[in-house]
Amino acid sequence: MAVFEYRGLVAATGKQVHGVRDADNAKVLRALLRREGVLLTRAQEETKARRAQGRNIDLFAFARRVSVGDVAMMTRQLATLVTAGIPLVEAVAALTEQVEKLDLKRVLTQVRDRLNEGASLAKALEPHPKIFPTLYVNMVAAGEASGTLEQVLTRLADFMEGQSKLRGKVGAALAYPALMLVIGTGLISIMMVVVVPKVTSIFDSLDRALPWYTSLLINVSSAVASNEMLGIVTIIVTVTLIRRAFAPGKDGKSVRSPGYVVAALIASAVLVLLAFTVESIGAYAVGLGLGLMVALALARFLNYIATPAGKIRKDSFLLRVPIFGQLLRMLAVVRFSRTLATLLQSGVPLLKAMDIVKNVLDNAKLESVVQEAAGSIREGQSIAEPLRRSGDFPPIVTHMIAVGEKSGQLEQMLENVARAYDAQVETRVQALTSLLEPLMIVIMGGAVGFIAFAILMPLIQMNDFVQ
Repeated sequence: MAVFEYRGLVAATGKQVHGVRDADNAKVLRALLRREGVLLTRAQEETKARRAQGRNIDLFAFARRVSVGDVAMMTRQLATLVTAGIPLVEAVAALTEQVEKLDLKRVLTQVRDRLNEGASLAKALEPHPKIFPTLYVNMVAAGEASGTLEQVLTRLADFMEGQSKLRGKVGAALAYPALMLVIGTGLISIMMVVVVPKVTSIFDSLDRALPWYTSLLINVSSAVASNEMLGIVTIIVTVTLIRRAFAPGKDGKSVRSPGYVVAALIASAVLVLLAFTVESIGAYAVGLGLGLMVALALARFLNYIATPAGKIRKDSFLLRVPIFGQLLRMLAVVRFSRTLATLLQSGVPLLKAMDIVKNVLDNAKLESVVQEAAGSIREGQSIAEPLRRSGDFPPIVTHMIAVGEKSGQLEQMLENVARAYDAQVETRVQALTSLLEPLMIVIMGGAVGFIAFAILMPLIQMNDFVQ
């Protein structure tokens, strides 16, 4: 049975509808939709639709991507249906009609088909790791084995909603300072390239020495607007886009990304055309050479930090960065504690849970610590001891884990750790945001004020001299 992506019109109202349905062929699909009062206008089999999508550049794919929030909502709805006694196949079929994201509809359709073939829910979810990660599949498998699938699905929904809120909380807190940084940098760059050279050109006719700050502004503006800088920026952007367009995939093979390929071609064309418009082709060539050296050095650095050893060194450095390093450590502790507690409560064995937990920390250094801890647990040690020896987990965390192990309440202690550090993260993010916003205003205002001061002071002095 094939899966079709279709569009049609409701016969009674003329309203356009679209969705995903399975049918033996397009003719059967047309008959099925006609019985539901829908006139089929377009149908495309899933494999053909995917090939066509691969040939086209989808500029709005990010808007249609299945988010953690979408999966959390779907999981909660599935838990409600299963708790109400609805058979699993019928519950998944109902969700297929309910969800709005086409990619999620497509995946749920395949899950329903595998359930009809006799597969378990965990096995049906396993072929879709981008939407249902290993943590999700293992928890579902544990719930099916223990007969507590409803409770596990509810815990999963709570866990994913908590992770989504935590990520959104940090992202929202940093969005305003980041936006100010981008806008402020853009405005200052435009002023240095366009405004300052025109205003300061009147100083060339003066016989008087300019103040040091005005000379500094003129030199910086000249450097930013020079042909050398144009060449440096252009070649770095071009090399970066070319590398991204032909970046190897997870299987190690070269994968061409259509969007980046087009962007790389445009950047290459701009790089060539600029050679015919610049004032000095020699200076432009020097900039291209310097920029190429910088781009290659940057590429080598990025390749290194993509290796296992490079990731560990990079993430170790990030954990030591003042202010932000402590925040990253707190976020990792929240993920570790909440994920491990959720897995253990769902019946996942400890060693398997540790292997899953290390993949959600988003920090290679802490992942290596958890991996070493898992090895120590296999040798009969407790969880707390190897974490304490590493020195990368706060002492209060390892102490509470040790108490939980001794009292037989490890899951509850992990939940307490997660709640405590979640509150600390929220407090730290609010404090950081309250400091970053005025700091960005001061920095941007200071830069603009310096430019205005450096331009106006010579003009005022010249006016005093004339009088």
